[in-house]
Amino acid sequence: MPAESILGPNGADPAEQEARAQLVSAGRDLLARGLLSQTSGNLSIALPGDKILITPSSMEYDLIEPADIVLIHRDGTVISGRRAPSSETPLHCLVYAERPDISAIVHTHSPYATTLAVLGRPIPAVHYMIALARTTEIAVASYATYGTPELARNVRDAFAAPARAALIANHGLVAGAGSLKEASTVAEAVETLAGLYYRALAVGPPVVLSASQMAEVMVKYQAKERA
Repeated sequence: MPAESILGPNGADPAEQEARAQLVSAGRDLLARGLLSQTSGNLSIALPGDKILITPSSMEYDLIEPADIVLIHRDGTVISGRRAPSSETPLHCLVYAERPDISAIVHTHSPYATTLAVLGRPIPAVHYMIALARTTEIAVASYATYGTPELARNVRDAFAAPARAALIANHGLVAGAGSLKEASTVAEAVETLAGLYYRALAVGPPVVLSASQMAEVMVKYQAKERA
């Protein structure tokens, strides 16, 4: 069988080509939805063989093409790519190392989530949609300079399983899931939740759902995911 039929016309295997296309599409979609802006934030997908595809550093999402996505090892070293990988490569690598249940990561500086991150406020269960993040409180990772191993460790500590999202103090939001579509959905849900919480705080103390109320919701969400 010709090599091209196995690897595809661009020399990459079909799964990698599809993942590159997903990253480009998701970046543009999240940009259109207001969760990404200019060059802030980053996306990645974990591949078999300890490889990761990650968006390039300092490039506008509406300009990124599949060939701009960078292929790296899980230790952060570049395998191939004509651009530098995201400055948050250490964060992505450590999350994948610590969370085998996560296969895709979406990191944004979306407005409401970032506002609460600046305030250092975890997001409680003010709406049942928090169940999408598989937690009853979105934790806040301690601040560290962006792109550093220290920040990666802080995110790891705040992003324990089974939670699928965490805020990053004075920085933004990170969401992870089994697919890029799921991770994007979680990121958007947390931004919506953050907006509700922010506006409620402007009026008075929000009502937080109880542990028993959230346990019931979690059962319903788990049943929906299995269906």
